[in-house]
Amino acid sequence: MDVESLTKQITLIGAVIAACTGVWSLWLQIRGKRDQFTVRPGTVRPEVIRETMMHVVSHSDHPILLADYGFIDPDFRFSSIPLERELSDFHDSHLYQHGESALEKRSDYFEIGYIRRDTPIGAFARSVTQSRPRVGFAYDTPLWKKLWVRSLLLMKGQGYLR
Repeated sequence: MDVESLTKQITLIGAVIAACTGVWSLWLQIRGKRDQFTVRPGTVRPEVIRETMMHVVSHSDHPILLADYGFIDPDFRFSSIPLERELSDFHDSHLYQHGESALEKRSDYFEIGYIRRDTPIGAFARSVTQSRPRVGFAYDTPLWKKLWVRSLLLMKGQGYLR
């Protein structure tokens, strides 16, 4: 093996490594710009309260604005809290809220709840940059219900409130 062929192989290996790191860097930049948050039923802090609560915790370094959030009912319907607040007789019940729906930095949280007759099987939240909501389930929700809600969400897409 002469020096010229060795130089070509080293150049080829260097070009492949550079291409791989470029693709990886681009993937990290694209992934870093997505809104990342978790949503779960219940409160962030353990409290004894009568309201049925849900919370959203930010995992992004940029601000996140929540467009829609609410509970997943036992009959697999999504009940939107902002929509119920504007359309129905929702102002009769006491709404407990901590934080704002605009999550400014990592680890900011928003929790909201009210007294409900039935216990929801989960909660959902959607940011302004997403077309489908992110869902979180109660720990005692059976696996088949979780799969059914996710399949309904996949089929309905943006019309998840219908």
